[in-house]
Amino acid sequence: MTSALGNDLAVLITEIEANVSHAESLAQGLSHQQFNWRPAPASWSIGQCLAHLNTVDQLDLAPLRAAIDAGRVRRLTGTGPFTYGFLSRKVIASMEPPVKRKFTAPNDYVPPAESEPQAALAEYRRICAELRKLARSAAGLHLVRVKTRMHALPAFLRPVVRMPLGARFELIAAHDRRHLWQAELVRSHPEFPR
Repeated sequence: MTSALGNDLAVLITEIEANVSHAESLAQGLSHQQFNWRPAPASWSIGQCLAHLNTVDQLDLAPLRAAIDAGRVRRLTGTGPFTYGFLSRKVIASMEPPVKRKFTAPNDYVPPAESEPQAALAEYRRICAELRKLARSAAGLHLVRVKTRMHALPAFLRPVVRMPLGARFELIAAHDRRHLWQAELVRSHPEFPR
């Protein structure tokens, strides 16, 4: 698999799969109450962390697909390993757990107060399967030269600020790890309902 995909994408797919396994272990055996329990009014529950990832990752699918299609049309091919610029690396590092700096989620990304454990997990699995499929479809593309839009940016910046495709995939995986780590803290909280 590594030779056809290139190591960069093979590693990314492994990271996505690891995130799915982590989400499954966090949600396993939880009741509706446990899944939606919050350690404090301003904190998110496990369910909110997962619902947030579902919203953000779902919104990323179309821009990733468009970037891959545009890269194919423009024949922007290349082989890795790929190295991304300082800004891309800095943004990715800012998402990695343990969290050093908190960010406020844009209104579009704020999760609902409650969700059903199995439905949220099934949706996360579905979206991650789409991400893996997109990563596989990017095989052979130059992951630095192919650029993608970032939905999280303010609307006026989206047409002009773009991120390398490979860095965008890495950012998604890191952002998922960040919120799965956050959910893990909720599950291990001393007051978490048993």
